[in-house]
Amino acid sequence: MPITRLHFTSRLLTVPGLALSMPQALAHASGKAAEPGWSFEFWIVLPVGFTVAAYAAGIRRLGRNGLLIRIAGPGRCAAFALGVAVLAAALMSRLDRLADVLFSAHMTQHLLLMLGAPPLLVLGRTEVVLLWALPLAWRRFVGHGWRKARGLRLAIRLLGRPVSVGVLGSAAMGFWHFPGPYAWALRQPSVHIFEHACFFMTSLAFWSLALRPFGYAKGGHGVAIALLIVFALESTLLGAVLVFAGRPFYAVQLPLSRPEPAFLSGLSPLQDQQLAGLIMWVPAGLVPLAALVAVFADLLSIRRRSG
Repeated sequence: MPITRLHFTSRLLTVPGLALSMPQALAHASGKAAEPGWSFEFWIVLPVGFTVAAYAAGIRRLGRNGLLIRIAGPGRCAAFALGVAVLAAALMSRLDRLADVLFSAHMTQHLLLMLGAPPLLVLGRTEVVLLWALPLAWRRFVGHGWRKARGLRLAIRLLGRPVSVGVLGSAAMGFWHFPGPYAWALRQPSVHIFEHACFFMTSLAFWSLALRPFGYAKGGHGVAIALLIVFALESTLLGAVLVFAGRPFYAVQLPLSRPEPAFLSGLSPLQDQQLAGLIMWVPAGLVPLAALVAVFADLLSIRRRSG
């Protein structure tokens, strides 16, 4: 399949391919104790493992066709592997259970699903490699179906515009951090699944545009810079509100059960909220800042070469 058609038809798999790990994998068992260690529930391990196996199959097929270095070299593969590791840490480690009882842990989990796994999976060109995991006849079938699905193409094109991506991402982050929706998601596992899906999917779309200068289709520096600045401002504002609030907004967490981390012993709801605000303000702010520096450096290097 020609590279141009590959890049075009792979858009179909951008969301569905990565969404394999989303449906039940993002659920919390509300009321579950903060137990030590990792949990390996099959509804998490199975879709994540399937995605990893499909990525490996795509890598092998790309290698046989002499396209591996051009499409997904060692750096891309490392980014994918690290993205899967971050996703597993968010959903399978002790953090997943602590998120039921600590708002700061819940905020950390949200940030891993927004700022950790998505940009790494985008840098790994996951949708392209997953497409190459399919046999040639299936890839052609996907390409033909994509060309015929004019309505779907239009919808994806509209949803993929920078304004749409920015608005949907801001809406997801703002809505689910209001106390009411937050408590609703914490108490209803099905709503919690949808909340995390909103964070993950809107972040995939966001990083697909923010990291476009480093993808197959070079360009989009202005869009990337605008999106990153807006996100940095939003996260800073939300973090500042949580840090300087005089009362806790999220007094809906479950009682902390033993064993607990010693440094979190006796943490009040207000202190927990302030810690979450610091996490949202400082560490989370470093990710868009690093991306901004990279985009600016890439833009300057292009201008130097053209000048």
